[in-house]
Amino acid sequence: MELLLARLGSMNAAVPCPTAGGRLRLVSAPRSALDEDLARLADGDRAAFTRVFEAAWPQVLEVCRRLTSTAADAEDAAQATLTLVFTRIDEYEPERPALPWILGIAGWQCRALRTRHSRRKEEALDAAASPADLRRSPLDEVEETELVAAAQVAVGNLSALDRETLTLFLEEGPAARGPTFRKRKERALTRLRLWWERLHGPV
Repeated sequence: MELLLARLGSMNAAVPCPTAGGRLRLVSAPRSALDEDLARLADGDRAAFTRVFEAAWPQVLEVCRRLTSTAADAEDAAQATLTLVFTRIDEYEPERPALPWILGIAGWQCRALRTRHSRRKEEALDAAASPADLRRSPLDEVEETELVAAAQVAVGNLSALDRETLTLFLEEGPAARGPTFRKRKERALTRLRLWWERLHGPV
């Protein structure tokens, strides 16, 4: 399925068109608004960011729902997809259709998520068969300190509104606010993922 999504770009790049003599010739398919906005974003137009996100998000989420087993996994994969799209926007070739390129990344993220789940299950089985020493080592504490510091740097790059939103979410829980707050939370999390990728590499 993921391979099929990755190949959609070549299928959408041209369409057959009959000529006066009855023969078929290939002509370029019309460019969509998403094609134009992603090309603008790749060219450095920051104003296109929101338009790309709003156009791509529902389609990416739908594909991720089909390729994962739970709604939570679908949302995680969709967020990771758009984070990767925005952090690797310089790799996008403007002459390519935007949506197949984005959905190809979504397929890869879903496959990676399934692989991580499989590994966690195997690790859980191994731990159950041979319980490990649960005491924390000094190295564990150093790694945790470094992780917290890295997260603080990423959060520090967010706007005041995004920081306030994430703080309220952590303090009050996901069900404490209405749909408007949930949208703010999702956008803040997306921007946090983006900053983390910029500063520390892929998750």
